[in-house]
Formats: sequence, structure tokens, C-alpha cells
Amino acid sequence: MLERRQVTGTVLAGTLLAGTVLAGTLLAGTVLAGTLAGTVQTPAAAASASAPSVSTLYREAIATTRSWSVHYASSSIQSKVTLLESGDAGPASGTQTVLTGKGSPTDNATIDVIGGITYVKGNVGGLENLAGMSAAQATVAAGQWIEFATDDTAFSQVVAGVRSQDLAKELALKGPLSVGSPRTIDGSAVEAIEGTQTFGSKTTLHVVLYVRAQGTHVPVEEDSLNAKGKPTSAEHITYSKWGEIVRPEAPRATISIGPISSA
Repeated sequence: MLERRQVTGTVLAGTLLAGTVLAGTLLAGTVLAGTLAGTVQTPAAAASASAPSVSTLYREAIATTRSWSVHYASSSIQSKVTLLESGDAGPASGTQTVLTGKGSPTDNATIDVIGGITYVKGNVGGLENLAGMSAAQATVAAGQWIEFATDDTAFSQVVAGVRSQDLAKELALKGPLSVGSPRTIDGSAVEAIEGTQTFGSKTTLHVVLYVRAQGTHVPVEEDSLNAKGKPTSAEHITYSKWGEIVRPEAPRATISIGPISSA
């Protein structure tokens, strides 16, 4: 996803624990002050004690992404090149559609990963820019389904980002991690985890990953941020339909590249 071809939230803060705050209690005319200091937590302290740490939130988000299935949609603009991706990712299989290009994204490709075999189909520009084919190869293969072994290193960039394990790698943040401001996205309370990601070989972006606040802390959205903490167009990804069934049907390929095994 998001050029790592390169591409690819649960409010915990402010929670008040139910209970009675003991303050200034009078007992038999004697004011008991200071004696409760070691036994009574303020609401803020109690909330902090009950809230998962940023490392726990992040660890859960990565683990569930790697092992579960999800629908995602992403957009990215880098060096004036637009990249749009959407798909359904499962642990062993997944589907993805890609649009890219300078200005208007006219190059396209569709990718299906089904276990040990991957299928790709695209126009000339899509096969050149996304599958690494030469202009001559792309012209011949355009519009046809091409099959190759999923673990073929020559096509590793085609497969990257399609399965849930690939998504987990691509949404990964570099530390130090910090908790950002909680918010609500599409009616769900989310917690914010902030860190950085590296795009290409030089560009490092400040990124926020929103994870669901209640229940399993699965990702809900990921955005790149500017110096003022505002979202930018460099990266925007949404995650939904967690736990959906991802079972793509194998298309009829007319071109095979390299040794292929369904194992």
C-alpha cells in the first residue's frame, strides 16, 4: 500500500471510576486529614491506572491486524503522484485494486492473492508502474490475468499490502510512541497512537493511528500529520468490516510467469 508498494481506534483518557470520593471526613468531631492520602486515588489517577498503556494498545492493534481480516481504503499523494488503493485482506488471501498517476490516476491494476498463487491484471501503465514490467511486456500483457507464485521475489512489490500480514507491516509505527487526543470516528470512540513512518528511503512522516477504544483495539484510521498536528494528503487509510470473510475466486489466467504451485 501507499508507496510501500510502499503503502498502507476506544476513548481511554478521562474515564472516571465509579465510587465515592472520601474527602474531609469528620469522625467523632475529629477531622481525619492526610490519613487517607495513601488509600484514596483521585479520579484522574484511577483512570490512568485502568487505561491500557500506549504499548499495549499498539501491540493489540498490530496483532489483530496480522491475524484477522479487514476491508481498507487508502489514498496518498507524494511527489505529485496520487495512489489510491482499496481491498479486502485476510491472513492467507486478499484482493486489491490500485489506481495511480500524476494528477489524475489513470494507471490501474487488480491483484488477487490466493494462498501460493497471485494474479494481477492491469492496463499498460499499471503493469509498468505497479508490476515492474517493461513497456513492451506491459503492452503485450495489458488486460490479461497474469499468474505467478506469491513468494516470487521478482513480484514482491505486487503482493505487498494485499494480505492482512502485509497490512500489519505497513501500518507499523516507529517509536517513541505517544498517546494523542482521543476522538470519535464514524460513531466509534477511538484512542490515538502517534509515531513515525518512513516512505521511500528518505521521507519520514509524523503519523497517527486511531484504534478502537472499547473491546479489541483494532485500527480504525491512519493519517499523516503536519508540524501542527493536522492531517495531510501524504497518507490516509480507513479500516472497516473487521472479521469479514475474504475468499476470492481464482480468475482464469492466460499468462504464467515462473514456477507456480498452489501449495
